Amino acid sequence: MNVYEAIYSRRSVRRFLTDPVPEEVLGQIRRFIRNISSLDHKSRVEIEMFERGNEKLKGLWKVEAPFYLAVYCGGDTASVRNAGYVAEQVVLYLTSRELGTCYLGETKAGMQEKDGLGRFLVIAFGYADGPAFRDPATARRLPLGSLCVYKDEPGENLKAVLKAARLAPSSFNSQPWRFVVYGDRVYIFAKRDAITRIRRMAALRDFNIGIMLSHIMLAAEEFWMNMETVTEEQFLKKAYKNGDYVCTIVFHS
Repeated sequence: MNVYEAIYSRRSVRRFLTDPVPEEVLGQIRRFIRNISSLDHKSRVEIEMFERGNEKLKGLWKVEAPFYLAVYCGGDTASVRNAGYVAEQVVLYLTSRELGTCYLGETKAGMQEKDGLGRFLVIAFGYADGPAFRDPATARRLPLGSLCVYKDEPGENLKAVLKAARLAPSSFNSQPWRFVVYGDRVYIFAKRDAITRIRRMAALRDFNIGIMLSHIMLAAEEFWMNMETVTEEQFLKKAYKNGDYVCTIVFHS
């Protein structure tokens, strides 16, 4: 299983075995983290790995696992989106190595700050005590027809990219993304509602958008699609009733 294929197999795991992860595998995970693709090179993201035995977890949704990753980023929108983009690539890599993972949005572990960045969330990982993978047909996601407005009929590769985006995980399964689809481009919007007026929920939405964008990137790479992410000022300046413009994904032939 490669990282793209892990999009379809990954599930959230909340019960873990105490079996240790081999040091060789941990070393490969650290190397992957060091070389990961970034959405915004101006926004730093730090990921710290640590063992359960060395840390005391606090928070609403604690999950006992042998290992954790603490994700650190800045507090602005671009930084939080970049953190989601980076973190999901790590999560999918762990899935490809047959390790279970779980995002813990309100769990405190590791340092609160690292190199001037704040801890945004924690990811539990290890060998699953139970099913580690899922059938993508069982994923509780809105159908593409509810997420997309089609202006043109997309080609087969673009359909595959949209299917990968649809499967992106999100806090409370909120799925805050909407797409306006043309034959060679996708306009991406973040859904806005009353709950996103809460600062933490707005930040989680941005993190979720970053996760979804990583799925688009990985799917485009899988199908050898030349992809460019652009931000169009005309759409940034425009006010939308139910959402916020995020970016435009342009696919070049």
